[in-house]
Amino acid sequence: MDDEPKLEEKPSHEDNSFRKIINVAVVIMLVGLIFIALLTFFFSMQEAISVLFHPQYAPLIKAIFSLVIIGVGMYLVKMFLSI
Repeated sequence: MDDEPKLEEKPSHEDNSFRKIINVAVVIMLVGLIFIALLTFFFSMQEAISVLFHPQYAPLIKAIFSLVIIGVGMYLVKMFLSI
């Protein structure tokens, strides 16, 4: 029984580290795309506010919109950091 050649098994550690690197790279790319989409959405909403509301009230609505975005962003960061 000892005469049988032993098959060398690759450690699963290498496979797991490669998958972790791929997963991190994918997450970084997705976060970048989300950030670009968020900026595009923000500036598009700023333009839409300028068009939809009376020029007298547009700065106030833009400020409220920006404040809401900041609040939601802070809530999401706090939620993800508490995990």
